Order: sequence, then C-alpha cells, then structure tokens
Amino acid sequence: MDDRIELAAHIIRQADAEVALHADERNNALASLFLYDHYEGTQLGLMAGVTKNAVRSILAQVVHGNSRQTLPPRMTEEEMTRLAREYNVPHITKSPGQKLRSAGIVIETAYARRGVAVTAMQDAALALQETGTSLVEIARMAGVSRKLVWQHVAASRKRRGY
Repeated sequence: MDDRIELAAHIIRQADAEVALHADERNNALASLFLYDHYEGTQLGLMAGVTKNAVRSILAQVVHGNSRQTLPPRMTEEEMTRLAREYNVPHITKSPGQKLRSAGIVIETAYARRGVAVTAMQDAALALQETGTSLVEIARMAGVSRKLVWQHVAASRKRRGY
C-alpha cells in the first residue's frame, strides 16, 4: 500500500512540474494572439483548453504579473496592441497557434493525470490509516505534510459516504 501512495505522490509532483514548465509558453502564446493578432478570446480558450474566464486570468497574469488584476473589459485593437507593448508582452510571430495548442494539450494531460493520482493517493491514505498507520507515517511515505494527508483522508471518506 505504501508503494501506491509513494507512486501517486510522485505522479502529482511530476504533473505539477510539467504544468509549471509549459504554462509560460501557453500563456505567452495566448496573450500574443489576443493582444497583438487580435484573435477572439473564446476561440483561444478552446485552443488552449481553458474557459473564457481563465483566458482573462491568463491575460492579466501575463500583462500585470497578477491573475487577479483585471484588464479593461473592452479595448480596441489599437489599445490592445498598445497595452501589450507597454507591459512588454512578447509578440510570438513563429507559429503562436501551434505553441498555444501543443502547450495546452500537455497541460491538460498533466492535469488529468494529476487528478487520477490525487484520487489514488486519497484512497491509499485512507486505507493506510484504517490499518493503523499514523498520519505522520503516511506523510513521511508520501513526502507531504500531515495536514495534506489528513485532507486526503477526509476527501476519501467523503467520497465513500462515511
């Protein structure tokens, strides 16, 4: 059982690293296509595998360095280009759509793999706890905090209905 929790923790860390590695490429390509080439945000979201609200969040992150800071709700094409230049948003001219799509696929695949691994880790943590293994020991096996293990056990219990 401890092999299962160790493997799940490894998969989660690997997926997080993969997302971190490709997020900037996806975000910069999306911002370039939106702000310089004036593609519609909804279509870019579909290409990147994100919602239209996530598109706004990604644009704010690239422009302001903070995903919670908002952009103006309506901008002309000239204002969009001026904003991009003012905040030094990179203009990707060589296959930005291809970069957006490929990075989006990698990120979405990593998120899917992570989701399965989280569920497996939750179930393994609950099973270990039910056999008498302490939360501290489970946390050590997985290389995570005791609080996170407790949250995983609680989530697994809730999913199972007890």
